[in-house]
Amino acid sequence: MNSYQKNKKYGFPDPLVSADIKKSPDYGLKFAKAIMDQWGKMDAENSLLRKRHNVFNRNKLYANGTQDTTIYTQLLTSLDPNNGDGSFLNLDFTPVPILPKFVRIVVNKILSKKPYPNLEAVDPLSSSEKDIQRRKVEMQILAKEKTAAIAEKLGEGDAKTKNIPETLEEAEIFSQNNIKSSGEIAAQIATNLTLEWNDFDDNIFRRAVLDLVRYGMGVVKRSNDPNYGIVEEYIDPDKFIHSYTEDPNFNDLIYAGHIKTITISELRRLAAGQLEEEELQEIAKSTARNKGYDMTGFSKTNYDEHTQRYRYGYDEYMVDILDFEFKAVDCLYFESKESKHGNVGFYFKGDSYKKPENSVYEREVSKMENEVVYGGTYILNSKKILNYCLKSNLPKNIHDLSRVNLSYFPVATNLIDMVPKSMVDSCIGFADQLQLTHLKIQQAIAKAKPDGLIIDIEGLENVQLGKGGELQPLDLQDIYEQTGVFYYRSKNPEGGFQNPPIREIGNSIRNINEFIGIYNHYLRLIRDTTGINEMMDGSTPKGDTLVGVQQQAIAAGNNAIYDITNASMVLFKKVSSDIVKCLQVIPRESILYKAYENAIGKENTSLITSFSDLSLYNFGVTVRKEMEEQERILLEQNIQVSLAQKELDLEDAIAIRQLKDVNQAQRLLIVKRKKRMATNQQMAMQNSQMQAQIQQQSAAASSQARMQEMQMEAQIKSQMMQLESQMEMQMKQAEHEMRKEIEMLKAQALLGMRSEGEEFKEKLEVLKEDRKDKRVDKQAAKQSKLISQRKGERGELPEVQSDDSEQPGELDQIIDQLIQ
Repeated sequence: MNSYQKNKKYGFPDPLVSADIKKSPDYGLKFAKAIMDQWGKMDAENSLLRKRHNVFNRNKLYANGTQDTTIYTQLLTSLDPNNGDGSFLNLDFTPVPILPKFVRIVVNKILSKKPYPNLEAVDPLSSSEKDIQRRKVEMQILAKEKTAAIAEKLGEGDAKTKNIPETLEEAEIFSQNNIKSSGEIAAQIATNLTLEWNDFDDNIFRRAVLDLVRYGMGVVKRSNDPNYGIVEEYIDPDKFIHSYTEDPNFNDLIYAGHIKTITISELRRLAAGQLEEEELQEIAKSTARNKGYDMTGFSKTNYDEHTQRYRYGYDEYMVDILDFEFKAVDCLYFESKESKHGNVGFYFKGDSYKKPENSVYEREVSKMENEVVYGGTYILNSKKILNYCLKSNLPKNIHDLSRVNLSYFPVATNLIDMVPKSMVDSCIGFADQLQLTHLKIQQAIAKAKPDGLIIDIEGLENVQLGKGGELQPLDLQDIYEQTGVFYYRSKNPEGGFQNPPIREIGNSIRNINEFIGIYNHYLRLIRDTTGINEMMDGSTPKGDTLVGVQQQAIAAGNNAIYDITNASMVLFKKVSSDIVKCLQVIPRESILYKAYENAIGKENTSLITSFSDLSLYNFGVTVRKEMEEQERILLEQNIQVSLAQKELDLEDAIAIRQLKDVNQAQRLLIVKRKKRMATNQQMAMQNSQMQAQIQQQSAAASSQARMQEMQMEAQIKSQMMQLESQMEMQMKQAEHEMRKEIEMLKAQALLGMRSEGEEFKEKLEVLKEDRKDKRVDKQAAKQSKLISQRKGERGELPEVQSDDSEQPGELDQIIDQLIQ
């Protein structure tokens, strides 16, 4: 049975009627009412809409840690027979936020591997174009050495060969990202730009992943707005309705829609004249009765001069509407007819053609079933439908242009009776038990007794104060409480020994350790259900834990949440594939086309928006994920080890870090290491050869040096002998000349000494006479002085002063000089 047959009991209209009937608003109204009849009303207890709403709403509250706590009060009251003791007054019923923590861990784990679309044209023409480019790269690799030699001769250096891969394996790794056709590059840029314009990664996709964890379902809707272009919209799964399916990827949907709550004022804007004010007033009255609004708003009316229209008191009333769309099959007829001249023509005959009977010319009718999409807006609990029409500019499947997709992109982790099962839903029971255990721990603490005493009254009665007085037992207790000292008789009146009458009771919380064990038990059950272990969330990191153990624990956690991760990637792929198809049907005369021209260039826009060239660009979309932090850390460790061992160059390390896919990065690391190791081995062989050549050259140079040294020694010896003989001859000649000069000097000296001796004698005689006269004058002066002093008859003779040059001893010096 197909879906239409299953839905027949809900009053869906006949899908085999003509296209003219399907385009009528009455047909759309019947289809919308049939959708709501299938899902039921929100206030109906047994309706599918209410059933799924209850599940989703409960999961959302638990995922946020804001679930209703009255159930815990009822459970604790029913379990406690002494429910009137007031112990519940001191309890904090705030839910323990364990499930919100695990929800955030899973969501952030998925979002940390940031996905991105990779577009690849799979049509034959694009594949052949890329094959040509790959062969071109292979030829460049094979001819790299010759190209480098030619470039060196031309003085161009390595400019022509620096971007060419070294090996075919390296070229294969880079070709997955770098070898793309012009159409692929244009589509890749336009898709990424569209996702960025819609803030898809940080807003829509994050909320959809959160819904996959909370509800087990995520929904995104696309709309082609003439002003805003391709718009991606987040849809709350609680408001999403669809045809019956058992496929978690929802690939077989016939209809889909979502319920929105808007104001009457917004409804007036959407209607754009399709509804009269009386009809809006009737809708407002209906929603006021259902939702309990104040009916006095209908009497409040005023005119706004700024907008130049009336404002009504019911404009802020909220009304529920259903945006829906459904698939239909329109039959298109073509006729092949032979003319009277024998020529055969092929003609389009519309959607309701019948072959004429008893035709003169031979005719052949062909029928093509073409899928189309109708949609509109249905105002719930009324008979009004807005903007119902046949959807245009639909993104087509290139493999089959007769098929079309809806603009809703839902995915689910699993689907049971039209209600998905989520991770949060699986943990609610354990979360309730964990919360009850937490409350019981609080209750045990509230009921804990302070430090107490055990008092033996009979033992206290035997204590006497003295002088005939006695203390009462309570008096003795007060003394003990205040001083801590207590006196008692160790013997009772019968003479037997007795225990101390006052003993302390230590403080203890009843069953606290058992409650803590139960709490940890349910926490462990939540971990086992979600698959989030201590290594995955980093709650109990241990420094001595082996890296392999950590990786195994993280891998186990990734396997546990794989269904959520896979569903999120399927959703991302659906949205990206739809964007690529929408880009190819943008009308050239639209404002959106010009916006893309300004953003990605006129040439790129024309490449991907030419509908006539669709067969050239049959795009296949794959979703790739960036490396996780742990994967990046391990890759960086491998890079550092390779750099330390000189098995990798710094430039290669930078190229590896720039890759987003961990598998490509690891493959490139292996290729670069092999290349570097081969280079090192080649350099080592060259070094050994150079060392051998250097040793040979050094040995030859040393032997040649020894020969040269021997030759130089022989030459030096012969030169020494020649020098010795020459020096002997020169010495003899010098000796002869010196003797000759000595003899001549002796002769001259003898003649000179004779003449100088005579002159010396004459000077000596003169000096002697002069010295004699001076001494006589000096003696006469001294005698005159003596006589004048004795007689006093005459004055003293002046004393003769001698010159400095004639001081005693100068004469001897002059004589010595003359002798010399």
